[in-house]
Amino acid sequence: MPTAVHLPRFRLAAAVALLAVLLLMLPVLDSPAGASSVAGTRVAARSMSANQQRVVNDVNHSRQSKGKRSLGTNGTMNARAQRWARHLASCQCLEHRPAPFETPRGWCAAAENVGRSGDGGTLGAVHFAFMRSPGHRRNILNSRWTALGVGVARDRAGEYFVVHAFADFSC
Repeated sequence: MPTAVHLPRFRLAAAVALLAVLLLMLPVLDSPAGASSVAGTRVAARSMSANQQRVVNDVNHSRQSKGKRSLGTNGTMNARAQRWARHLASCQCLEHRPAPFETPRGWCAAAENVGRSGDGGTLGAVHFAFMRSPGHRRNILNSRWTALGVGVARDRAGEYFVVHAFADFSC
């Protein structure tokens, strides 16, 4: 299920202010040496699982095959997408987070894909299904995105739940 949000400029300031207030309620992340900066926000480096890296590679391979630039991952977006993927595996459901999908401050557009493999499915099969769905494909190939967050969870039966979080921090 793809979902995207684009805010007009006059509403953007109000949305960013609200998001900033909400972010102030979150614990402050320490920025270790080598942490990257996205839109002025320090993003602590976080490691990804092999499954998360596989999904990132699939997304970037599809983008490159269509002449699009690869997307770098955002550690905060990865952590939040991972938490959402675990929620989906726990509830055995597919649902979106409320827009803007827990995107860190500084965004001007955001989108999310959520999917599941079905029994016995693979991460490759989830990506293939995303690419066959016009809305999911549009999110994956959108040239506007500047950052990607990925979450992957597997339930006890072995089914994968995948979350793609896309954001544009270029505003």
